Amino acid sequence: MSVMEKKKKTRSRSPKKKAAQFERILKTGKDLFLEKGRDGFSLRGLAKSLDMNQNNLYNYVESKRELWIAIRNKFFKQYRDENIEIIKNHNTSIINLLMKIFENFLQFADKDFGAFSMMHLIEAPSSDKMGPFEKEYRKFNFLKGTAKVIQNGINDGKIKESNAGILSFYTYSLILGAAIVDRHMRIIEQSEDFNGNLASEIIQFGQADFSRKDFRNYILNKLENSLTDSSLAQKELNTK
Repeated sequence: MSVMEKKKKTRSRSPKKKAAQFERILKTGKDLFLEKGRDGFSLRGLAKSLDMNQNNLYNYVESKRELWIAIRNKFFKQYRDENIEIIKNHNTSIINLLMKIFENFLQFADKDFGAFSMMHLIEAPSSDKMGPFEKEYRKFNFLKGTAKVIQNGINDGKIKESNAGILSFYTYSLILGAAIVDRHMRIIEQSEDFNGNLASEIIQFGQADFSRKDFRNYILNKLENSLTDSSLAQKELNTK
């Protein structure tokens, strides 16, 4: 079968079948990015995993970078929609709202660390050409959204800080690190006879005298305290 015939066959698929195939590409691509890393991953390897002709794959994504963008786009939309739902349904304090957003961040990582890694950890592959996904990409600016909620709390006097931007960066850095540690602890907890790569140092996360749940609660309590502790805000003012 010629390349043109294969393209015609792809175009003749129903929209529903094409969407299902694209979802398979995104899921398998995400898994391979996580397994192989940005540099070890290839579209040839992806096509082989999907039992798909590589030329056919190019009808969906033109490059590794385009696939990376498409995968992140999907999961950032999912994460954004979850937070929009949290904000829409909240009827308590700004502090409680922020804590629900932080909890959702950790839960999102727990549910699908591959998606989380694509969003926050795996860097973009390079490409000499800007493809359609990149041309149409619209920034999600999730930290800007968090800073906006924090600023509302500052304006209401509920958050004892003066700089919403730097506080959003601080909270992000804390929960990002916590999500990675939580992942390591989960791997150990779910495998009592874990004997993975000792050089990765992951084994140390199974030597703690507290559980993964204890650690997560500790992080969330510290975050909440950092939002409401006026003494921390005073220290910030004194260092300016």
